[in-house]
Amino acid sequence: MPNLDLPAFVPDRPAATVDASLRQALRVCDRARECAVLWFAEVQRRGLYRDLGHASMELYVVEGLGCSRNRYWQFKRLTDQLEALPVLKAAVADGQVGWTKAQQVARVATAETEAAWVERAVEGGRRELAVAVRTALGRRPAGVRRAEAAGQLALGVAPAQVSGTVVGEIVDLSANISLRADAVQLARFEALLERARKLRLLPAGSDRLDVVLAGLEALVAAADAASTTARPTAPTFQVIVQQCPECGAAATVTQRGERPLAPAQVAAIECDARVKRAGAPNRSVIPPSVRTAVLARDRHRCTTPGCGATHFLEVHHVVARSRGGSNKAENLVTLCERCHRYLHERDGGVAPAQVDSVPAAR
Repeated sequence: MPNLDLPAFVPDRPAATVDASLRQALRVCDRARECAVLWFAEVQRRGLYRDLGHASMELYVVEGLGCSRNRYWQFKRLTDQLEALPVLKAAVADGQVGWTKAQQVARVATAETEAAWVERAVEGGRRELAVAVRTALGRRPAGVRRAEAAGQLALGVAPAQVSGTVVGEIVDLSANISLRADAVQLARFEALLERARKLRLLPAGSDRLDVVLAGLEALVAAADAASTTARPTAPTFQVIVQQCPECGAAATVTQRGERPLAPAQVAAIECDARVKRAGAPNRSVIPPSVRTAVLARDRHRCTTPGCGATHFLEVHHVVARSRGGSNKAENLVTLCERCHRYLHERDGGVAPAQVDSVPAAR
């Protein structure tokens, strides 16, 4: 990517000089945006935001870089599009296609047509390209063009950035869940998702699966609240975790079989779980009254700066119990599941305890 020098500002220069300087400054701005998007994509692709002290890419951009959430979503949208359009990404990296043209091409290009659109972007001007894109988009209803570009609405669980070693083997924590959507369903999903973000109903760093899980949780909670037999203090659902008492290896029980957990996941669960041992009654790691008080104190929100999630909340020990930490409220803090696991990944986790089940409704 070629470097461009930013012209120094000097007042009262001739019109031609001012025009040339302004044009040069605009070219530098474009190249800076292109460069920033490529570096943004690198951080996201490799999960480097975790190495930099943040549980999600959004928290890194907003809290770490000091950018607005609007800028984060602009960068993320184009980054995701570039990942799906490798020819366009290469053209941006080589400096053949600028920021403005790349945004236009990403609106309309597919895997089958991106080479032709990139060629048009390289050979033509911005206005000519914009007219061509508008013409192409105008031939199809909005919902249909989105469906053709996306193919399917993928709701996959992203592979964990930090793999855990259990019984000498690297644990594969990923699983795929896919839902196919027709044009109308996809348009509805995108409209509702955008509305939820504008209303700030979604926590920082939430992905599509988080949205679906939060929606299902809300449906179940609403049904429980309407039921005369529901217990207000009972969890909406539970996730069962089986742990070997000898080696400490743990796995969660799913309809697809047992899925192994990384040590950091086990450590996070141990902070806030109900423990069941053979021949003994269930016991909460944190007394229920203390847990309720901590959640109320933290206003039922994740306390990580910039996050504020209100779903899938857990209570974390600031000083781990294995290091002498207590279950008193002053040693406890509310975190969402994502931020909680990240803290244990960053700190290396703690020694496993006997954990058989954990309430997942927060």
